[in-house]
Formats: sequence, C-alpha cells, structure tokens
Amino acid sequence: MPGVARLGSGIPLVARGREMTRLRAALDDAARGEAGAILLAGDAGVGKTRLVDELSATAGDALVLNGRCLDVGETGLPYLPFTEALGQVRQAGLLDVAARPALGLLLPELALPAGHDGSTSVSGLPSHLVGRRPEQDVGQLQLFDAVHGLLGELAETRPVLLVLEDLHWADASTRYLLSFLLSRLRSQRLLVVGTYRSDDLHRSHPLRPLLNELVRLPAVRRLDLTPLSAIDVRSFVAALADDLSDELVLEVAERSDGNPFFAEELIAVAACGDREVPWTLAEVLLARIERLSADAQRVVRVASVGGRSVRHDLLRAVAGMDDVVLDTALREAVQHHVLVVDGAEVYTFRHALLRETVYNDLLPGERVRLHAAYADRLASSGDRGAAAALAHHSLESHDLARALRASVDAGEEAKASGAPAESLRHLEQALKLWHAV
Repeated sequence: MPGVARLGSGIPLVARGREMTRLRAALDDAARGEAGAILLAGDAGVGKTRLVDELSATAGDALVLNGRCLDVGETGLPYLPFTEALGQVRQAGLLDVAARPALGLLLPELALPAGHDGSTSVSGLPSHLVGRRPEQDVGQLQLFDAVHGLLGELAETRPVLLVLEDLHWADASTRYLLSFLLSRLRSQRLLVVGTYRSDDLHRSHPLRPLLNELVRLPAVRRLDLTPLSAIDVRSFVAALADDLSDELVLEVAERSDGNPFFAEELIAVAACGDREVPWTLAEVLLARIERLSADAQRVVRVASVGGRSVRHDLLRAVAGMDDVVLDTALREAVQHHVLVVDGAEVYTFRHALLRETVYNDLLPGERVRLHAAYADRLASSGDRGAAAALAHHSLESHDLARALRASVDAGEEAKASGAPAESLRHLEQALKLWHAV
C-alpha cells in the first residue's frame, strides 16, 4: 500500500513559483516602507492556506500575525480575525492597551466589564463578546484608529505581515475595518494578505462590492490562484504518495481538476483500494449544492445525469420545468459557481467531482428515471452523432434492446469519424448486450 502524506506535513509547495514570487516581492516592498495588500482569491481547496503558510514561514524577521474568519451564520463574530491577530501581539508582549484603550474591546480579557467572570463561549471567544458589536460601546472610528495606529507602531520596529484568511465569511465590522486599513496604506512597513474563496462569491455576496472598491486602491493587488495543470497535479500526487501506478496518477489528475485538496482526498482513499468520492470531500461538495434553492438543486441533479456538460435543450426537456423557472434556477447555479456557461447552449459543471458527487447522491430510482428521460429525448431528436450518448443512457435506464441498437450505431459513427478504438469499444458493448437481450 502506498504511503500517503497529508497536507501540512512537510509536502513541498508545487507549481506556485509565480504566486510566491509576487507575494515575496510585496513583502520585500513592505520592508522598504512601501505598504501594500494582496487579495488572494481561489476556489476552496486550491491551496491558498498552503501558500500563505509558506510565505509566513519564509518571512524572515517580519512579525507575522494571523487571523481567520469563521462560518457562523450571516451575522458572524465581530472583528474575529483582528481579535486573533491582536491576541498574538499581546502574547508577544508588544501590546499596551492603556495607550489605546479602544483595543480593550477586541481583547476583553484585558478590559473585562465589571462583575464579569471571564468565561468563554463554545466559539473560544469570551462569551460577552459573542453577539455584540463593539462599535455599540466605542466609536467605530476610534477603534479603527487604534488598530491602524498599533500596526503602524509595530511596523516601525520590523516589517509586519498580517494574514487574514477566509474573508468570504467576514462579518460587516471586519469588512469595514479592512477597508479602513487598506485605504490608509502609505509608507508603513506593512503587508496585508487576505484570502477568500472566489467560488463562494455569488452575485449578492456582501464581500463583492468591497473587493471592487479595494482593487481600485493603488496599494492593493488581487492575485488569483488557479487550479494546477495536469503535469503539476502529477508532481503534487508524487509528493503525496509513493509507489502509485501511472494509471492511478492520471486518474487522480483528471478527476481532481487541478485542485490539490481534491487530489489529496482521492489519493487517501485510493491507498485503501477505493475509487469512490471520499465522504469528507463529498460533504464539502454537497454543502455547496444545499445552499441553492429547491428549483436550482433539481436542475443540478438533472444536469448531473446528463454528464459533465449538457446541452440546454436536453436539460430543458428532461427537467420539465417552466422556462422562466428553469432560467432562474440555471442563473442561480451559475452565480453560485456550480455550473458554468460553456458556449452558447451548453452548461458544464465547474468541477468534475462536483458532478460525480451530485450524481452519486441520487436515489437509484431517480437515477434510472432521469437516464430514461435523456434516452427518450435523444432517440426522438435524431441528432447526428448522439448514438454513443443514447447507448449510455439506455444502458443506465435498463433498456437493453435500445442500448444494443444505439451501441451498433455508435460503433459505425466512431468508425466513420476515424476513431477505430472507440468503434471497437462500442461494438464489444453491443456484443455483450446481444447475449443479454
């Protein structure tokens, strides 16, 4: 059995040289007194945290402060990433709350209200802070000035790297403070790096308008972290495990769509001889679907039976929905980055594993009915070159007689198009069906 490592256990950073060069250059600029900010965007699992961890580990004598937003509902926890970062300043003995009393509200253990016992909530924050807005007690500008002044003071001694992760979950107060700080980046020896999931930013997401404003600031740059190429995925897989067959490496590269987290999870189950989508990954992917409305979820389920990509006319016929309802549902799925528009009349799943997970989540009877509906539509359309798809849907809907005829036709179509290997595969399938029928 191949030995499988896990992310964060010393795996080398793969194929991110360009991005690391930009981040290190920004940190070097900050060390020379040119403050800046990098907004690091990318899909969930594409490697944003791994990249900022590498930057932090190689930041030299810079003071590294980290804060992370949490998914705790629409309201969020006020200023959570800044509270975490300033907590690290306090632990380093670099914080004098007496000089900036407004900071006591972000670090309430240093300024507890009279009679409070200092107990904490399940979130790990002091219980009196959860559900409160600090700006209700202290002027927001006073608080913002205190944070800005502290970071500037720290940067006088040595460069400061402030990392704020998962900004797609940031509460309104965190977003306001971030905007305040980035709009006042001048000559401080400060670099702010904020990460967020680009695939979580649907059209009405509250972070979108802020990002549009921030990228107009001269000191702010956006850096998109794209999926790894097929070659880079193979290098990544080689770093994850040894003694893998070439076939398995190619399979993981194709199924993961260049996403390191997807590749890691697939390798972990492959080490046990399993090819199914692991439950840890399936839960992450299905959570994205569950955020959609009921109509959008139905359209996505129907589309998953059509394959990685599906034509609009086929989807419309099989879904059986009113055109307005269908268009609204499709728009929602596209805005939430589940489907992408691929050409004029085709919708494609953003990730192959997303489609695979949705398909596997269908009930057996639901799957058979949808395959039959696709087969009926393809059979009645008479589309040239559709025999292979018709054979597939007929077979999956247990219509063996129609699958036999379509397999023969698919073999002839493949032969005519100069694809002898595919032609042979279809004819072999037809031979198997002949004996079954």
